[in-house]
Amino acid sequence: MYTHRDKRQAGGGDRFVAVAAVLALIMAAAAVLLAPARAGATALPGTSIAVNGQDSGRTFDGLGAISGGGGNTRLLTDYPAAQRNAILDYLFKPGYGANLQILKVETSGDGNTTSGAEQTIEETRGAINCQAGYEFWLAQQALKRNPHIKLYGLTWAAPGWVGSSMYTQNGIQYITDWLGCAKQRGLTFAYMGGWNEKGGWTAAWWKDLRAALDQHGFSGVKLVAADQVSSFSDVSGAMAQDADFAKAVSAIGEHYPCGWNGPTPISDYPNVETSCPSSQAAQALNTPLWASEQGSMSYNAGGLPMARADNIDYVDGRMTASINWPVVASAYPDVGFADQGLVMANEPWTGSYDVGLSTWVTAHTTQFAQPGWQYLDGASGYLGGQTSDQVGSYVTLKSPGGKDWSSVVETTRATGPQTVKLAVSGGLSTRPVHVWSTNLVSGDRSQWFAQGRTLVPDAHGTVTMTLQPNYLYSFTTTTGQHKGSTAVPASKALALPYSDSFTTGTQGQQARYLATMEGAFTVEPCAGRAGKCVQMDTPAKPLEWQSNIQTPYPYTVGGSAAWSNYQVSADVRNAKPGSVGILGRQSNLGGTEEDPSRVHYYSLTLSDTGAWSINRADGSGKPAASLTGGTVSSAAGLKTWHNLALTFAGSLIYASVDGTTVGSVTDTSFSAGKVGLVAGGYLAGEQYDNLKVSTLTDPAVPVTLPPGTHTPESVTNVSYATIGGAVNQWQYSGSWQSGGGNTWDDTAGDKATLTFRGDGVTLQSMANDSNGIVNVSVDGDSPTAADLYSNSGGLAPVFTRTGLDPAKQHTMTVTATGTKNPASGGTFASVAGALVTVPGKVVSAPVLAKPADNSSIHAGQVRIEGTATPGELITVSVSGKPACVNLPADRHGNWRCGAHVPRGRAVLTAAGVDPVTGLMSAPTTPVHVLAS
Repeated sequence: MYTHRDKRQAGGGDRFVAVAAVLALIMAAAAVLLAPARAGATALPGTSIAVNGQDSGRTFDGLGAISGGGGNTRLLTDYPAAQRNAILDYLFKPGYGANLQILKVETSGDGNTTSGAEQTIEETRGAINCQAGYEFWLAQQALKRNPHIKLYGLTWAAPGWVGSSMYTQNGIQYITDWLGCAKQRGLTFAYMGGWNEKGGWTAAWWKDLRAALDQHGFSGVKLVAADQVSSFSDVSGAMAQDADFAKAVSAIGEHYPCGWNGPTPISDYPNVETSCPSSQAAQALNTPLWASEQGSMSYNAGGLPMARADNIDYVDGRMTASINWPVVASAYPDVGFADQGLVMANEPWTGSYDVGLSTWVTAHTTQFAQPGWQYLDGASGYLGGQTSDQVGSYVTLKSPGGKDWSSVVETTRATGPQTVKLAVSGGLSTRPVHVWSTNLVSGDRSQWFAQGRTLVPDAHGTVTMTLQPNYLYSFTTTTGQHKGSTAVPASKALALPYSDSFTTGTQGQQARYLATMEGAFTVEPCAGRAGKCVQMDTPAKPLEWQSNIQTPYPYTVGGSAAWSNYQVSADVRNAKPGSVGILGRQSNLGGTEEDPSRVHYYSLTLSDTGAWSINRADGSGKPAASLTGGTVSSAAGLKTWHNLALTFAGSLIYASVDGTTVGSVTDTSFSAGKVGLVAGGYLAGEQYDNLKVSTLTDPAVPVTLPPGTHTPESVTNVSYATIGGAVNQWQYSGSWQSGGGNTWDDTAGDKATLTFRGDGVTLQSMANDSNGIVNVSVDGDSPTAADLYSNSGGLAPVFTRTGLDPAKQHTMTVTATGTKNPASGGTFASVAGALVTVPGKVVSAPVLAKPADNSSIHAGQVRIEGTATPGELITVSVSGKPACVNLPADRHGNWRCGAHVPRGRAVLTAAGVDPVTGLMSAPTTPVHVLAS
């Protein structure tokens, strides 16, 4: 991923959104915003393409994708076998889907590298575990489907023993050790890079790496330098000065030569990746030039700019390979860049997934030309005789035998239809030409990668066709292309209750549905008890790829962002002085936020001294602040097991240690979120067991709840980077600049306006010593002045308005005033985001139908029946004591409970729990019975 952190933006994402909903939103936006008005569109000038087999051109190296940078493949490993294999087929199987020709993977180093952290093979120098992580597994799966795929390795983070830089002998050792593991796993890597997007490399280091690879038996591994955003100029310049360095490098790989568009709104996709230059100096070396990382866009709507970039990488910059980041969107929806990849696969509990438009855009090249084919320069250029991509572009490649050929043509910037003529000569085949096409702005998937007409060349070897705007076409004399298709399970949130004893987990791998954000958490044999546990493995702070992580510490998370009222519990064991703990109502900031310390959660931690604390992390990146705490002397000591439980009931938060409630606090900051495990530092050996997420009706939950419903308000974090005119989106006027988790502007009168719907809103800003005073108004009312000055800095709530009509749409406007506190050094306005509150949805109460009120029944086992919302969890109580707990209502809404009713009078009640949120209903009207 691109590392110009000062240009990064953070996006909000506190709510669970099903894959189907994401697809509908993205494609609806793309269709409206990208599609031109075709009615009455003026035809554009035609283009004649001379497809001459005698033309010169560079050799095509392939299209690929990246697993790493990081954690973006995590949930794929937990998918049911049938769906996991289907996804892998869509990615790697020739003639089926994306048909990827290059797979680039992270060497993994325990540090967070964008969407998560991946486990290193070498926690301490010399102690090598070649079974660690999942990247080798993915490479094996790719090779199984396509033995010709090229593998490419690159480092983002590295274990702490490497030191402060990869550009050292320790860094070289780690690379050779990692390649040794690859070899042990039966993998041969064709390419190796250095350190992803990190400056400081020298030609001497690359020459040392080349020598080390040769010495350790990896002479066949080619080096790609330098995986930076300025590689073409920097590497080509160094190669021109150093012949040995030039000899060591087999390809020059630059990141985002068409521009980085991670935070770009979908509405702007028609205007990005319109130019993809390299440099004349780089081209003159005749060393292959690669877009060794490209993409960072929506798996669906990003297909349109991808179609353009895959062509003009070569037309503009003579790049012969392009590698998309990432390969699959298989991380939780609230992490950064969660919707990017070729396939969305973030629901392993259902097996649901979605094959994106980007998959089929990739197929338009990979299913029609293979690595080793040759570009034909005379048949590669811009439509309409243009000198840049104004109405479209085209590339043509021929097979090594010089007979077959394929042309890929895109019309993403065209405003009307245009005719193309392809005149074939120079020994190329004049067989019938097969045409495949994709409507890049259609949500109708039958129009994606659709086989169309077969064109028969005329006597001069020419075929002619009219092209429509916003289409991608492949013309080919080859056959064997297919559009794969499988049945996909329906999308569904992960339901409560949930538990994992880790006994079925694979040793050395992450536990089911847990995704590590920093450090390494793997399933290992328990210490001091039988069975398997989760263990934190990282012994020292990793060599982080991200230099801006504020307070790194190890934690792993899982579950649903919709979980609201529940109890999370786990057994924990302090192996070293420090603390261990559990997380609840956890959510990452989403959007393009990568810092794993900028996160929301509540935690319950227990130290080896017996000290416990309920803590809150507020998203600022600062250490979680204690809300309350105390000491349990019986829980003091190392290497002993204790149970922690954290219970959420609306704004009430309870902490329990070893089954005893030790404290509570009231806090309204976060209403829902995932669960997790956390360590107080890089304390390798800390263990966790028996993770359990219970509904509040579970008798094991040691909390007495107030009567009635429990429907806390939902709170949505709308990041400053969520831009647009819809609800929960920002619009800006003026000269706002972004970075560091906020956007800022010091021009008086410039405005930021949020459109939202809810009963309350809170403006969050990055307060610091150069910020000024802003005016904030809601729905155009009289502005309130908010002073953003702070001498300590950090994320802060600066304005709150409550009591709004939740049924109406509202606006909050932030205006820079150009004024300041006298102590401030500047007048900057800052917007980090807004917290929008919406009243909680009441869970419908079940109906207790049998037995009837005031009836006489036989004492003993009694059948109690009723109705509820299908899937609702029903708890039946007999005279106040739970008799049946969390019975799911069937798909028709019926439920039944067999309960023991003793002789005498009894009162029967039932209550429901939403399995997605954990919210409780009101109890049913009491049913009075006489049992005899």
